[in-house]
Amino acid sequence: MAIQVKQITGDIVELIFNPREDDLRVGENLSVVEREGRRGLIVQIIEFRTVSYPSLVIEQLHLALEGAPPSLSAIASPLPPAPRGDELFPGTGEAKNLKLAIAKIRKLTDPAWHQWDGWIPMRDVVAGKTSDREVFENCIPDLGNPLRLGRTLAGEEFCIEGRTLEKVNIITGVKGSGKSHLAKVILLELVAHQAPCVVFDINREYIHLPAHDFDPVTGEVRRHGILHLLAGGNLKLSIQQFGLSPLVTMLTKFGLPEVSALYFENRVARLLDDLKRRSGPSHPLPFLGIEDLIQMARNLEFAGSEVVNGAILSRLEAIKNTGVFATHAGEALSIREQYEQIRGGGALVIDLSALSNLARIGFVQAIIEIIKDVCEAEIAQGSNRFPFVFFEEAHLYINRNTIGYIVTRARHLGITSFFVTNMIGGLDETVLRQADNLFILRLPFDDDVRHLGKSALTDQETMNSFVRRLRNHHSLLLGDATRQYPIIFQVDPLDGVNTAGETQYFFRARVPGEGFANTTAALLTHSSQPTSVALPGDTNLPLFPEEGLMPAAPPRLSGIGRPPDTSPSNAPFVSLARVIAVWEHVVRRLGRRRRILETILAYARPVRIFEQTLVVGFPPQHRFHQELLDSPEYRTLLEAEISRTFGVPLQVMTAIQAERRDPRPKG
Repeated sequence: MAIQVKQITGDIVELIFNPREDDLRVGENLSVVEREGRRGLIVQIIEFRTVSYPSLVIEQLHLALEGAPPSLSAIASPLPPAPRGDELFPGTGEAKNLKLAIAKIRKLTDPAWHQWDGWIPMRDVVAGKTSDREVFENCIPDLGNPLRLGRTLAGEEFCIEGRTLEKVNIITGVKGSGKSHLAKVILLELVAHQAPCVVFDINREYIHLPAHDFDPVTGEVRRHGILHLLAGGNLKLSIQQFGLSPLVTMLTKFGLPEVSALYFENRVARLLDDLKRRSGPSHPLPFLGIEDLIQMARNLEFAGSEVVNGAILSRLEAIKNTGVFATHAGEALSIREQYEQIRGGGALVIDLSALSNLARIGFVQAIIEIIKDVCEAEIAQGSNRFPFVFFEEAHLYINRNTIGYIVTRARHLGITSFFVTNMIGGLDETVLRQADNLFILRLPFDDDVRHLGKSALTDQETMNSFVRRLRNHHSLLLGDATRQYPIIFQVDPLDGVNTAGETQYFFRARVPGEGFANTTAALLTHSSQPTSVALPGDTNLPLFPEEGLMPAAPPRLSGIGRPPDTSPSNAPFVSLARVIAVWEHVVRRLGRRRRILETILAYARPVRIFEQTLVVGFPPQHRFHQELLDSPEYRTLLEAEISRTFGVPLQVMTAIQAERRDPRPKG
């Protein structure tokens, strides 16, 4: 049986086919050409339905009634007789297995492809699959820079033109659909074509890709790959490298008031200008570190007010502990020098995993400013070695204004950007409308599909039909790379390349029959008393009196605010004196993991413990540090360390010491 046209309504074509003869899939292309002419349509399947016709319905009703007990309604209303075997649609055999393919008209062919103008063919047509080669010839530009991304649904190798990827690209899909894997495929293809790339890696997804290898003596590149730069580790910047604007952004994210930020910005701008004037060919630019700015704040050089200098000082100390600022010239790493190493092909993978959420925003903005300067230098030299920049989950560390700058102004500087995210709602509509290419993996959520439809690269019906039904590691590509024609392809598995990120698991795979050392029965035989580490005895009393505590946030436990229950069944396992005795050790251990926590907790003291809740107090002048500790990120780290130390789950609540009032009556 040949594929038959049932009807054409608007730009939708309904085709009847036998699935045992024609194996069709959603996303495949068909040509529907008039039998007596050359003109026809290129249509793309968007969904399937079952064929239904009167004789089939009658037979199904007969079959249903044969297996059911007789009823009065069935006797009173007999059905027409079942169809005979010699009828056109007998309801048996192949006829009942026919399917209906719903296809969308994409192009007009005669035989070259053109934009469809509303013409439709007669019913006497020949319908068949369109070859991948014909699709490539009409939809994939070819300028001699093929990037291999995978294979088509028919198994043909799928390549796109590298030039068409330049400027703004979005890669999106739900968690586990393979969006980061697709980004790595594109990255490695760009590196293989000797393109310079920069990756902002928030979850250590890219650090295991093949490393960049070169001869340290001759500088000759042996293998193009990645250079892993850990922010706060082997990647630290001076104040001049970091830049004034990103520095002010980071300070404001740490809570610096606007007025204090103006004082800081004006003073540091003058300082940087003075240092620049003093430098020259024989006098290199002097090193300016975060310690120099801290000393200026202590000397009241930013403003005449102690309050303003104090606010600036506390924020400078906080960002110092992020670890991204060099303490001396030898520790500062030049991003430009690192870029020169991969300028002929390679990738700088900037690992942001060690930074807090607040520190990431300013740090990434600083790197973007450096990339912008690199592009301006490339334009001035006329070399045009512009970078391809990958942003993993950009909405977590780049504000909307910076993203808007990247997709509007930065594209004119030569920066090509890839936004890789599973939170498509985090990207503004402006970004979607400026996108040149969309790589869409499986998206089952209506809100995400509707938001993605604002890109105007295709219609909402195509989005709804394709992206919900995509299998993992299959992608829908739309945009300049396909001349706006929707193409579904299977992503290259990258056999032999370690593309896995760092995922930590508690449970491990076990062979059949392998038992557990600690069974439920064994656990029940253990003592129910909690274990704790040996600690010194009681020491000094709390720094702040308990009656002077003001909760800084609404209590998270129902028992907070009531006198503690001192009954033996509810008595806490850990005493306040024991917590105070090891407090400094806990702070030091946390400082090795997050330096900023050591600064925050330097002003804190444990002041009360009840109902397995530890109250940590701050003096009124350090309310800023109390607010930082009260953030979920830092509070969770402290709770985990305290609980691990004592072997008992403890929660943390922050408080401010209230001013004492003289109880004696006046006069």
